[in-house]
Amino acid sequence: MTRGEVVQLCSCAWLNGTNCLSLSETLPLMKTLTITFLLAGILFSFTACKPGHNSELKPGYDKDELLHLLPAMERTYDSADLGGFKTPAPENISRVFRSSVSPFKNRFDIWLTTDRKAVIAIRGSIVDTGAMSFTAAFYCLMVPATGKIKLSDSFTFEYKLAGTQDAGVHLGCLMGLGFISRELLEQVSLRYKEGIRDFIILGHSQGSEIGYFATSYLRYLQDDGKLPADIRFKTYCIAAPKPGNLQYAYDYEKITMGGWAMSVNNILDWVPCIGFTLQSVEDFPKINPFNDPKAFLKSINYTPGKGFDEGLEQFSGLVPAINEQLTQVIHRDVCPRVIRANPGYAEPAVMKSFDYVRAGLNIPLFPDSSYYRLFPNNPATSQVWENHSVYPYYILVKSN
Repeated sequence: MTRGEVVQLCSCAWLNGTNCLSLSETLPLMKTLTITFLLAGILFSFTACKPGHNSELKPGYDKDELLHLLPAMERTYDSADLGGFKTPAPENISRVFRSSVSPFKNRFDIWLTTDRKAVIAIRGSIVDTGAMSFTAAFYCLMVPATGKIKLSDSFTFEYKLAGTQDAGVHLGCLMGLGFISRELLEQVSLRYKEGIRDFIILGHSQGSEIGYFATSYLRYLQDDGKLPADIRFKTYCIAAPKPGNLQYAYDYEKITMGGWAMSVNNILDWVPCIGFTLQSVEDFPKINPFNDPKAFLKSINYTPGKGFDEGLEQFSGLVPAINEQLTQVIHRDVCPRVIRANPGYAEPAVMKSFDYVRAGLNIPLFPDSSYYRLFPNNPATSQVWENHSVYPYYILVKSN
């Protein structure tokens, strides 16, 4: 404080009828106040880094970040779905929204962290009385990753999940995204208006497959100028089934490149092994050796053995025949359930393929001896979800 400011301070005190300190008394006081304000500023700079203040979302797998989120993910289920919650109570995060339940029993929660991140947590499969949750999983026909679906008499879902030609995705889980899409967009818009720019998409099991599609859907809306460009999306798909074909996986990995989408899988979990991968020559890019295999073998100086023509014919027709049979079974046994639950639904054109592959940056979780003490992995005594529920994932994330 300057000499003139001290004089002005004394003048104001005098005008208000208070005693004014002498200059010799005031200067030490001003020095003390200056030091106090400086210390306060330093303390504030440290507390600004603690929960309750903004910290920008960073790319890459973050073990501590995921451990913080898994208790919230578990509580996206009802306690009865899991036989009780087993992860610790969520800390520094609170649920602010729960969506309605879709015809396929899908729903999502919005959780807000104390450092101002919105978490979109998507519930996985549950055991429901009408088996609709698993109907969505069994409705595993593949459809183009861009298009529209008439989900009901009153709602047609238009979507873009890939810019890559020939990309295909799981129809049942695509419908799962469609059912929650309107509430999802409303929540993203609302949280954005509240000043939130960082969103974490979190899914488990079937919720992970919908999480893949939600990631693609929101990012392409952003690319098309229908969502603000300054939103950051980061995705953790936990215990994730395979979402689509290789072209979809390529596209997903392109739009999330740089560590913005992780697929976190227990190596003992069977769910990441589905849907089935049934690859035929028709699943290859248009230019490939199977267009004229004899000419290709001749070009590499390889003479085929006896019975080559017969073997090639059997090989080339085997998977397409299985695909056709599987499609017939789905239309006979699964599709009627879908139609009954969704009056007005019209199935879109399907692709003649079941060539499902995994997508995203894969984070494998390897069990140690302490894990096997909790979860013995014995088919004779273990239940089918032993290595799949949220709690074993919590244990594994901690130990890996």
